[in-house]
Amino acid sequence: MSGNLIFVDTSGFIALLDADDAYHQHSSSAWQKYINEDCTLCTSDYIRLESWALIQRRLGIQAALDFADLILPACEIIQVGDESFTSSVNQWRMARRRNLSLVDITSFHVMRRHEITKALSFDTHFAEEGFEIPV
Repeated sequence: MSGNLIFVDTSGFIALLDADDAYHQHSSSAWQKYINEDCTLCTSDYIRLESWALIQRRLGIQAALDFADLILPACEIIQVGDESFTSSVNQWRMARRRNLSLVDITSFHVMRRHEITKALSFDTHFAEEGFEIPV
């Protein structure tokens, strides 16, 4: 991976695809800005799976197909892997926060490992962890 890296979270993908989402305009504007600035959009294999499942359930089959065919090809996929998973589980155990998901913690781990400081996310946990988000 090279250039200005932007990590895309599930909340960013959903807002991008759902015109009724409160953050749809923010997500669409940020996505276009990142594309125009030749940023490298990336996400993890965990976020890809979580997003697909939520998009299919909330928005339907066509939205899941749009995600697969139009959105995902613009992103590099980072594999979490066993070592990052184990480290994230240990961090989750120490955090003991019911509303902080293991998927979020793996995202933070991946971002730090790849020195990614910006996320297309509307999940305040990213800002709490020191990452820059669009709102």
